[in-house]
Amino acid sequence: MTHKPWKLRLLTGALLATCAAPAVAGRWVTFERLPEATPVTVSVSGKPRTYFRITAQSPATVPVEGPAQIRITSRVELARGSKAVVTYRIVVAEAGHVIEDLATETSAASEVKVTGSSAALGKSRKMTFDVPAGAHRITLSVAGASAVLVRVQQSGATAVETPMVTLTPVSASRGVSVSEGEKIIAYYSALPGRPVRLRVIGPTVLELLTRLDFDATMRGTVPCKLRIVENGHTLREVAFRATKAATASYTNLADRVPSKFNRVSLQLTVGLHEIEIQLIEPTHGSAEIHARVPQPTVGNEE
Repeated sequence: MTHKPWKLRLLTGALLATCAAPAVAGRWVTFERLPEATPVTVSVSGKPRTYFRITAQSPATVPVEGPAQIRITSRVELARGSKAVVTYRIVVAEAGHVIEDLATETSAASEVKVTGSSAALGKSRKMTFDVPAGAHRITLSVAGASAVLVRVQQSGATAVETPMVTLTPVSASRGVSVSEGEKIIAYYSALPGRPVRLRVIGPTVLELLTRLDFDATMRGTVPCKLRIVENGHTLREVAFRATKAATASYTNLADRVPSKFNRVSLQLTVGLHEIEIQLIEPTHGSAEIHARVPQPTVGNEE
């Protein structure tokens, strides 16, 4: 079948996933089986979790019936006793088209081990993306590490929108207001060399709604790339293709038209985080950022 273009948008309808066992934990359903992949049991603080091993030569395939929201938790395999900081990349794709790309770094985690193995595992890194309606076969591949374990989950059928708190940046080039439907939402501008800077206290999930600004010379689909950085280290690079929004407009930026929004989620660990959202592409232009985090609740994390 012909797959529709992917959009990083939150979808909360009824969801199905081929090969997903009915191990529901709150709003997330864990995949206990994947085609041609052997489950690996990981003990996290004494609790068993199902993961799958992927390598550069052996990616994992995840069959999904959309609409659905998918969450990938990854842990790099390390030598026993390793103290090294390891950088690796997880790429999500379908039919050769990259959907999400997580470049991250990690070190050995405590109270985490693989059943039947002496290998150490890195601290968890998470990525979340949305799947549009229809049948899909998405591929998870790794680069920069010999092996990574991944836990695959999808949002449950009874999922509801999590209450969110909007963050005001520490600094930004400007503030703009987006009007869509009956809502006015505050965004903040990232320009080349002039990032949006945030201060976030973890642990939490930082969610970014992003829009590219279209000027009068821009037509059709425009590539956009954002880089999320903390203390000089790249947490993630997000590449997407932007198109003009039909139902949204800026109330205080008359010469620009917003793109349809894209959604990026980033898991942050305990402590204070100084985050920069940098615009990498296009090299002349601007993107708008709306940052938010969930209201404090007892979550369903590892």
